[in-house]
Amino acid sequence: MKSIVAILYVVISLSAVAGELPTFAGPAMGTTYRVTLGGDIPGRSQGEVHREIEAVLARLDRALSTWRSDSDASRFNRAEAGEWVTVSPDLVAVVVVARRVHDDTRGAFDLTATAGAVAGMHLVEIQEQPPALRKTRDHVALDLSGIGPGYAVDAIGERLVSLGSTDHLVELGGEVRAWGGRTVREPWRVALRDTFAVVDLAPGEAVATSTARPGRSPIDPRTGRVVTPQSPSATVRAKTCAEADARAVARLVRGE
Repeated sequence: MKSIVAILYVVISLSAVAGELPTFAGPAMGTTYRVTLGGDIPGRSQGEVHREIEAVLARLDRALSTWRSDSDASRFNRAEAGEWVTVSPDLVAVVVVARRVHDDTRGAFDLTATAGAVAGMHLVEIQEQPPALRKTRDHVALDLSGIGPGYAVDAIGERLVSLGSTDHLVELGGEVRAWGGRTVREPWRVALRDTFAVVDLAPGEAVATSTARPGRSPIDPRTGRVVTPQSPSATVRAKTCAEADARAVARLVRGE
């Protein structure tokens, strides 16, 4: 999504007890991540859990980063039209979600980075088995900034589920999703920094906000024109963070 910086500013709002909960944080995708568990995972040390989180982030960096010349996304961006590019299942999964949101929003969300003649999700073809992508026109490129962080939140959270965690909150670059609750009786609660609104998240629920800032106004991929949103931000809840991330961008573009 060209020239769109889809960053959700979220502060995890927890009581004093939260300081005792297992928490992991660090740099990722040009921003930071924070993971809070409702409690230790049986049979897993905190060091092991942290390494598993970092492994997911390293895997996604190899798949989605447009800053790495050897990533799947960068190899696709350099490829010529008509060439199938073997990519990871993660990149295919991101494009599948992006295409669904693109169709649902009538093109307000689009991963292709350039507006005009070479823009459009219809110019990217998907092969799920084995995972591969190809462009039907030269110079088509992917910009994953409007969905990549949300997808990373989903991937981290699902990896924690596979390790045995039932209650955790994952945030990356402001995108956030809850699994389970903070306690048996209390949901995970987050505060949106821009609006100061405090929201409770149901198990599995994600929330994302796309914000327009001076010098970082969104571009409508359907027209290639800079959009001046009626509201400086748009917030969306969804069942996955990738979808919430993308739909928040589309809502901002559409002025909703």
